[in-house]
Amino acid sequence: MALGAGSRSNGVGADDLYKDLRRQLEDGVERAGHDPFGAGAVYDDFDAVPHTFGLVATARLYAEATGDTRFAACAGRQRGWALGANPWGTSFMIGAGEVYPHCPEHQLANLHGSHDGKGAILRGAVVNGPNAAEKLTDLNGFPTMKKCTAGPPAGAWADFDGKGSRYVDDVGAWQTVEPSLDFTTTALLAFALTAQDADE
Repeated sequence: MALGAGSRSNGVGADDLYKDLRRQLEDGVERAGHDPFGAGAVYDDFDAVPHTFGLVATARLYAEATGDTRFAACAGRQRGWALGANPWGTSFMIGAGEVYPHCPEHQLANLHGSHDGKGAILRGAVVNGPNAAEKLTDLNGFPTMKKCTAGPPAGAWADFDGKGSRYVDDVGAWQTVEPSLDFTTTALLAFALTAQDADE
């Protein structure tokens, strides 16, 4: 439900709120316009995937509040980017699509989950995704970690790294494949909001 144009709360008006949401979305559209794969989020730093899902959710909430649907197409492309339409061709949600993270840095998944990509995977968990290449020079290697055999061989995606970013699916790569509750809930919000579009 849209706030009235003259509504104000704590000195902030509805127009101020809409303007700030529009600015965030326009920033994403601008970045996507200069990226070969149309990424609206920065993917050579932390939180590329949750920021991508955040753009999807924000576009839907903005449209609901204002009636302005100009960001809907971009939001659809961002959702696609997070689910595999990216340089690495992988979904960043475990279990979504044919290629997804098999070796998350997650204690329970590593100690008691699947190591071959079958059975007890951490289905639905969302990982950080690509990160700055220099942040991946050292991977974790705790003695209790179990080796995951389902992940691609070391360096398998190196040809697709670029623009200062890198993606690694390895149990020691907390920088790219550590799942997080806030990443996952942001994705769930984005999916729930866009599912409303399909129902309308």
